[in-house]
Amino acid sequence: MKPTRIDLRHFRYALAVADAGGFRAAAELLNIAQPAISKAVKDTETDLGFRIFDRGTQTVIPTDEGRAFLEDARQVLAMFERVIRASRRNTEGICGHIIVGYSALATSRQISDGLDRFHRAVPGVQVEMHVMSTDNMLRSLKSGQIDLGFLLSHSSVGTTDVDQIPVWSSRIGVVAPKGEVPQTLDDLREARFILGVRENWRSWRALLDTACQDTGFEPNVVEEAWDVQVILQRVAERRGVTLYPMSAAPSMPAALELAPVEGFLQDATISIAWHTKADTNLLRSFRDHLS
Repeated sequence: MKPTRIDLRHFRYALAVADAGGFRAAAELLNIAQPAISKAVKDTETDLGFRIFDRGTQTVIPTDEGRAFLEDARQVLAMFERVIRASRRNTEGICGHIIVGYSALATSRQISDGLDRFHRAVPGVQVEMHVMSTDNMLRSLKSGQIDLGFLLSHSSVGTTDVDQIPVWSSRIGVVAPKGEVPQTLDDLREARFILGVRENWRSWRALLDTACQDTGFEPNVVEEAWDVQVILQRVAERRGVTLYPMSAAPSMPAALELAPVEGFLQDATISIAWHTKADTNLLRSFRDHLS
Protein backbone atom coordinates (compact mmCIF):
# COMPACT_ATOMS: atom_id res chain seq x y z
CA MET A 1 0.00 0.00 0.00
CA LYS A 2 1.33 3.43 -0.95
CA PRO A 3 2.12 5.57 2.13
CA THR A 4 -0.11 8.62 2.49
CA ARG A 5 1.13 12.18 2.95
CA ILE A 6 -2.22 13.45 4.19
CA ASP A 7 -2.22 15.19 7.55
CA LEU A 8 -4.68 17.38 9.42
CA ARG A 9 -3.29 20.52 7.83
CA HIS A 10 -4.30 19.14 4.44
CA PHE A 11 -7.84 18.69 5.77
CA ARG A 12 -7.87 22.31 6.97
CA TYR A 13 -6.54 23.62 3.67
CA ALA A 14 -9.08 21.71 1.58
CA LEU A 15 -11.94 22.83 3.83
CA ALA A 16 -10.75 26.44 3.64
CA VAL A 17 -10.77 26.26 -0.17
CA ALA A 18 -14.32 24.87 -0.11
CA ASP A 19 -15.59 27.41 2.43
CA ALA A 20 -13.87 30.41 0.84
CA GLY A 21 -14.74 29.39 -2.72
CA GLY A 22 -11.21 29.43 -4.10
CA PHE A 23 -7.51 29.00 -3.44
CA ARG A 24 -6.68 32.71 -3.27
CA ALA A 25 -9.52 33.41 -0.84
CA ALA A 26 -8.46 30.42 1.27
CA ALA A 27 -4.89 31.72 1.40
CA GLU A 28 -6.16 35.08 2.65
CA LEU A 29 -8.43 33.39 5.17
CA LEU A 30 -5.62 31.25 6.60
CA ASN A 31 -2.86 33.82 6.07
CA ILE A 32 -0.82 31.19 4.24
CA ALA A 33 0.87 31.45 0.83
CA GLN A 34 -1.41 30.24 -1.94
CA PRO A 35 1.17 27.85 -3.49
CA ALA A 36 1.40 25.95 -0.20
CA ILE A 37 -2.35 25.41 -0.13
CA SER A 38 -2.47 24.45 -3.81
CA LYS A 39 0.33 21.90 -3.37
CA ALA A 40 -1.24 20.38 -0.25
CA VAL A 41 -4.59 19.94 -1.97
CA LYS A 42 -2.96 18.51 -5.10
CA ASP A 43 -0.91 16.06 -3.00
CA THR A 44 -4.07 15.04 -1.16
CA GLU A 45 -5.90 14.44 -4.44
CA THR A 46 -2.98 12.31 -5.67
CA ASP A 47 -3.06 10.18 -2.53
CA LEU A 48 -6.83 9.84 -2.58
CA GLY A 49 -6.90 8.94 -6.26
CA PHE A 50 -9.60 11.47 -7.21
CA ARG A 51 -10.03 15.21 -7.60
CA ILE A 52 -11.50 17.05 -4.64
CA PHE A 53 -12.27 20.13 -6.73
CA ASP A 54 -13.18 20.99 -10.28
CA ARG A 55 -11.04 24.03 -11.04
CA GLY A 56 -12.82 26.39 -13.41
CA THR A 57 -11.54 29.70 -14.72
CA GLN A 58 -13.34 31.67 -12.00
CA THR A 59 -14.75 29.16 -9.54
CA VAL A 60 -13.59 26.13 -7.58
CA ILE A 61 -16.36 23.59 -7.02
CA PRO A 62 -16.09 20.27 -5.10
CA THR A 63 -16.58 17.12 -7.13
CA ASP A 64 -19.06 14.51 -5.91
CA GLU A 65 -16.21 12.51 -4.39
CA GLY A 66 -14.77 15.74 -3.01
CA ARG A 67 -17.99 16.62 -1.20
CA ALA A 68 -18.01 13.27 0.57
CA PHE A 69 -14.33 13.64 1.50
CA LEU A 70 -14.81 17.22 2.78
CA GLU A 71 -17.74 16.21 4.98
CA ASP A 72 -15.70 13.37 6.51
CA ALA A 73 -12.68 15.66 6.90
CA ARG A 74 -14.81 18.22 8.70
CA GLN A 75 -16.00 15.58 11.15
CA VAL A 76 -12.45 14.32 11.75
CA LEU A 77 -11.20 17.83 12.48
CA ALA A 78 -14.12 18.56 14.79
CA MET A 79 -13.46 15.35 16.72
CA PHE A 80 -9.73 16.14 16.92
CA GLU A 81 -10.43 19.65 18.27
CA ARG A 82 -12.69 18.27 20.96
CA VAL A 83 -10.24 15.53 21.98
CA ILE A 84 -7.45 18.10 22.39
CA ARG A 85 -9.67 20.43 24.40
CA ALA A 86 -10.91 17.59 26.60
CA SER A 87 -7.33 16.49 27.30
CA ARG A 88 -6.32 20.01 28.28
CA ARG A 89 -9.36 20.32 30.55
CA ASN A 90 -8.44 17.09 32.32
CA THR A 91 -4.87 18.32 32.84
CA GLU A 92 -6.09 21.64 34.23
CA GLY A 93 -8.67 20.03 36.49
CA ILE A 94 -11.59 21.79 34.79
CA CYS A 95 -14.81 19.78 34.90
CA GLY A 96 -16.24 21.37 31.76
CA HIS A 97 -15.35 23.82 29.04
CA ILE A 98 -17.60 25.43 26.43
CA ILE A 99 -16.37 27.70 23.65
CA VAL A 100 -19.02 30.15 22.48
CA GLY A 101 -18.98 32.47 19.48
CA TYR A 102 -21.18 35.53 19.44
CA SER A 103 -22.03 38.23 16.95
CA ALA A 104 -21.16 41.84 17.76
CA LEU A 105 -24.90 42.41 17.38
CA ALA A 106 -25.65 40.05 20.29
CA THR A 107 -24.91 42.55 23.05
CA SER A 108 -28.11 42.02 24.99
CA ARG A 109 -28.14 41.54 28.74
CA GLN A 110 -29.75 38.18 28.00
CA ILE A 111 -26.35 36.57 27.34
CA SER A 112 -24.99 37.81 30.67
CA ASP A 113 -28.15 36.87 32.57
CA GLY A 114 -28.23 33.43 30.94
CA LEU A 115 -24.58 32.82 31.80
CA ASP A 116 -25.31 33.67 35.44
CA ARG A 117 -28.19 31.17 35.49
CA PHE A 118 -26.04 28.49 33.87
CA HIS A 119 -23.11 28.96 36.27
CA ARG A 120 -25.44 28.74 39.27
CA ALA A 121 -26.98 25.52 37.96
CA VAL A 122 -23.74 23.93 36.67
CA PRO A 123 -20.81 25.32 38.68
CA GLY A 124 -17.22 24.66 37.67
CA VAL A 125 -17.74 24.91 33.91
CA GLN A 126 -15.48 27.34 32.07
CA VAL A 127 -17.18 29.32 29.30
CA GLU A 128 -14.91 30.96 26.74
CA MET A 129 -16.44 33.72 24.60
CA HIS A 130 -15.22 34.95 21.18
CA VAL A 131 -16.76 37.66 19.00
CA MET A 132 -17.11 36.41 15.41
CA SER A 133 -19.02 37.07 12.22
CA THR A 134 -22.07 34.88 11.61
CA ASP A 135 -20.41 33.15 8.63
CA ASN A 136 -17.27 32.45 10.66
CA MET A 137 -19.40 30.99 13.45
CA LEU A 138 -21.07 28.57 11.05
CA ARG A 139 -17.68 27.39 9.76
CA SER A 140 -16.28 27.15 13.30
CA LEU A 141 -19.26 25.13 14.53
CA LYS A 142 -18.72 22.59 11.76
CA SER A 143 -14.96 22.41 12.34
CA GLY A 144 -15.33 22.00 16.12
CA GLN A 145 -13.49 25.22 16.96
CA ILE A 146 -16.54 26.48 18.87
CA ASP A 147 -19.38 24.58 20.56
CA LEU A 148 -22.18 27.13 20.34
CA GLY A 149 -22.82 30.40 18.56
CA PHE A 150 -25.08 33.41 19.07
CA LEU A 151 -25.71 34.50 15.50
CA LEU A 152 -28.06 36.69 13.55
CA SER A 153 -31.08 34.83 12.20
CA HIS A 154 -31.82 35.50 8.56
CA SER A 155 -33.09 33.53 5.58
CA SER A 156 -29.54 33.61 4.19
CA VAL A 157 -28.06 32.05 7.34
CA GLY A 158 -27.96 28.28 7.49
CA THR A 159 -25.95 25.19 6.69
CA THR A 160 -26.36 21.44 6.94
CA ASP A 161 -25.89 19.80 10.35
CA VAL A 162 -26.21 23.11 12.23
CA ASP A 163 -29.44 23.72 14.15
CA GLN A 164 -30.52 27.03 15.62
CA ILE A 165 -33.31 28.35 17.81
CA PRO A 166 -34.25 32.02 18.32
CA VAL A 167 -33.47 33.34 21.79
CA TRP A 168 -34.52 36.99 21.52
CA SER A 169 -35.47 39.75 19.11
CA SER A 170 -34.86 43.48 19.19
CA ARG A 171 -36.15 46.33 17.08
CA ILE A 172 -33.51 47.94 14.89
CA GLY A 173 -32.74 51.55 15.78
CA VAL A 174 -30.43 54.31 14.60
CA VAL A 175 -27.15 55.25 16.27
CA ALA A 176 -26.26 58.94 16.07
CA PRO A 177 -24.54 61.57 18.22
CA LYS A 178 -26.62 62.25 21.33
CA GLY A 179 -29.61 64.42 20.54
CA GLU A 180 -29.17 64.06 16.76
CA VAL A 181 -31.04 60.82 15.98
CA PRO A 182 -33.24 61.12 12.86
CA GLN A 183 -36.85 61.41 13.95
CA THR A 184 -38.78 60.42 10.82
CA LEU A 185 -38.41 58.20 7.78
CA ASP A 186 -37.83 61.31 5.70
CA ASP A 187 -34.90 62.19 7.98
CA LEU A 188 -33.60 58.65 7.56
CA ARG A 189 -33.81 58.86 3.79
CA GLU A 190 -31.66 61.99 3.88
CA ALA A 191 -29.09 60.56 6.31
CA ARG A 192 -25.55 59.44 5.49
CA PHE A 193 -24.84 55.88 6.67
CA ILE A 194 -21.76 54.12 7.99
CA LEU A 195 -22.22 50.35 7.82
CA GLY A 196 -20.17 47.21 8.30
CA VAL A 197 -18.21 45.90 5.33
CA ARG A 198 -20.53 43.48 3.56
CA GLU A 199 -17.86 40.76 3.47
CA ASN A 200 -17.78 40.60 7.27
CA TRP A 201 -21.38 41.67 7.97
CA ARG A 202 -23.08 39.66 5.21
CA SER A 203 -26.19 38.51 7.11
CA TRP A 204 -26.65 41.90 8.84
CA ARG A 205 -26.33 43.80 5.56
CA ALA A 206 -28.81 41.38 3.93
CA LEU A 207 -31.28 42.03 6.75
CA LEU A 208 -30.81 45.80 6.41
CA ASP A 209 -31.26 45.57 2.63
CA THR A 210 -34.65 43.93 3.18
CA ALA A 211 -35.65 46.35 5.95
CA CYS A 212 -34.80 49.42 3.89
CA GLN A 213 -36.51 48.07 0.77
CA ASP A 214 -39.66 47.32 2.79
CA THR A 215 -39.59 50.89 4.13
CA GLY A 216 -39.10 52.34 0.67
CA PHE A 217 -35.61 53.80 0.64
CA GLU A 218 -32.01 52.92 -0.16
CA PRO A 219 -29.49 54.06 2.45
CA ASN A 220 -26.81 56.48 1.30
CA VAL A 221 -23.76 54.51 2.47
CA VAL A 222 -20.78 56.88 2.59
CA GLU A 223 -18.39 54.66 4.57
CA GLU A 224 -17.93 51.02 5.48
CA ALA A 225 -15.81 49.60 8.30
CA TRP A 226 -14.79 46.11 9.37
CA ASP A 227 -15.08 46.60 13.13
CA VAL A 228 -18.06 47.87 15.14
CA GLN A 229 -15.86 50.10 17.29
CA VAL A 230 -14.61 51.90 14.19
CA ILE A 231 -18.21 52.33 12.99
CA LEU A 232 -19.25 53.88 16.31
CA GLN A 233 -16.19 56.13 16.37
CA ARG A 234 -17.01 57.45 12.91
CA VAL A 235 -20.61 58.09 14.00
CA ALA A 236 -19.32 59.97 17.05
CA GLU A 237 -17.24 62.11 14.66
CA ARG A 238 -20.49 63.00 12.83
CA ARG A 239 -19.49 61.27 9.61
CA GLY A 240 -22.88 59.58 9.45
CA VAL A 241 -25.31 57.35 11.34
CA THR A 242 -25.61 53.57 11.58
CA LEU A 243 -28.26 50.95 12.30
CA TYR A 244 -28.07 48.62 15.30
CA PRO A 245 -30.36 46.48 17.50
CA MET A 246 -32.04 48.49 20.28
CA SER A 247 -30.89 45.85 22.81
CA ALA A 248 -27.44 47.50 22.62
CA ALA A 249 -28.72 50.88 23.84
CA PRO A 250 -27.44 50.49 27.45
CA SER A 251 -23.90 49.76 26.21
CA MET A 252 -23.61 52.68 23.79
CA PRO A 253 -20.75 55.15 24.42
CA ALA A 254 -21.85 58.25 26.32
CA ALA A 255 -21.49 60.47 23.24
CA LEU A 256 -23.93 58.35 21.21
CA GLU A 257 -27.63 57.60 21.31
CA LEU A 258 -29.46 54.55 19.96
CA ALA A 259 -33.14 55.21 19.37
CA PRO A 260 -36.00 53.91 17.20
CA VAL A 261 -37.31 55.83 14.21
CA GLU A 262 -41.05 55.98 13.71
CA GLY A 263 -42.06 53.78 10.78
CA PHE A 264 -38.82 51.77 10.70
CA LEU A 265 -40.09 48.62 12.39
CA GLN A 266 -37.70 45.81 11.38
CA ASP A 267 -36.54 43.44 14.14
CA ALA A 268 -33.19 41.68 14.46
CA THR A 269 -33.38 38.16 15.89
CA ILE A 270 -30.48 36.39 17.58
CA SER A 271 -30.43 32.59 17.59
CA ILE A 272 -28.24 30.12 19.41
CA ALA A 273 -26.72 27.55 17.03
CA TRP A 274 -24.94 24.23 17.46
CA HIS A 275 -23.62 21.31 15.42
CA THR A 276 -26.17 18.49 15.55
CA LYS A 277 -23.48 15.79 15.42
CA ALA A 278 -21.51 17.25 18.33
CA ASP A 279 -24.31 17.94 20.80
CA THR A 280 -23.87 16.96 24.45
CA ASN A 281 -25.83 17.10 27.70
CA LEU A 282 -23.62 20.00 28.81
CA LEU A 283 -24.42 22.01 25.68
CA ARG A 284 -28.12 21.23 26.02
CA SER A 285 -28.02 22.46 29.61
CA PHE A 286 -26.30 25.66 28.47
CA ARG A 287 -28.97 26.26 25.82
CA ASP A 288 -31.76 25.62 28.32
CA HIS A 289 -30.43 28.39 30.57
CA LEU A 290 -29.88 30.82 27.70
CA SER A 291 -33.17 30.37 25.86
